Amino acid sequence: MIRTAAVVGVVTTVMILHVRGQSSQGTVTPKASLAFEVASIKPIRPPIPSGGGPWIVTHGRFRAETGFVRGMVAWAHNVLAAQVKGGPDWIDREPYFVDARAEDSEAEPDQIRLMLLTLLADRFKLVVHRETQQGQVYKLVVGKSGSKLQDAKGGIKNYINWTGPGQVTFTENSTLLGLINVLSSLLGSPVLDETVIRGSYNFSLEFTNPRDPRPRQADSLPDLFTAVQEQLGLQLQATKAPVEMVVIDHMERPSSN
Repeated sequence: MIRTAAVVGVVTTVMILHVRGQSSQGTVTPKASLAFEVASIKPIRPPIPSGGGPWIVTHGRFRAETGFVRGMVAWAHNVLAAQVKGGPDWIDREPYFVDARAEDSEAEPDQIRLMLLTLLADRFKLVVHRETQQGQVYKLVVGKSGSKLQDAKGGIKNYINWTGPGQVTFTENSTLLGLINVLSSLLGSPVLDETVIRGSYNFSLEFTNPRDPRPRQADSLPDLFTAVQEQLGLQLQATKAPVEMVVIDHMERPSSN
């Protein structure tokens, strides 16, 4: 069991990535007693903002200004988006603005996570089950020449900012968990942090999205693997491993507010 995190906007939240051992089987049902007091869900019309954020998870509140549904399902189930399989195609291309508040303003992220499970089941009619699958996994390790990450000076809340397609800046990231989540989403496979790097860092990454169907040009940004190695001093290594998946059995577009 390896810990990783989703960093969305200004908030860091911890998720558990299961890559070894046995997983629980069967349909996952949220605890109905843990629910938001009020919740607003609205579809976002084009043009769609890039990056999928920011999200706020604090003081009994879940707010996603650009919430892609697969990402919300992943956060609610405490896994990476790459570990959520199945579902209708619109969950990856139709984002929603979500603003939900608990009756208890001091509710912690773990409680908010369970409330989001209830919200997804109620408004999106979400039904899932968990299963272990043998799949593609990437290990993130330090390259032969060493890390190129720059130490942060402190005083700024951790933040991830997409400044354009294939351009993302990490500010005051106290771990590499935000980078892990971004890489996992881009590659469509879990990424495991084996760098043993600890500290607070500022860094940027510029790359060509691996899912961009357009042919590469002479002036194109480097591919993701090259960018990680040349710009961060890190390396992605492909391997196979058993991974616990959250499989979507049923989902509908949300009911109106």
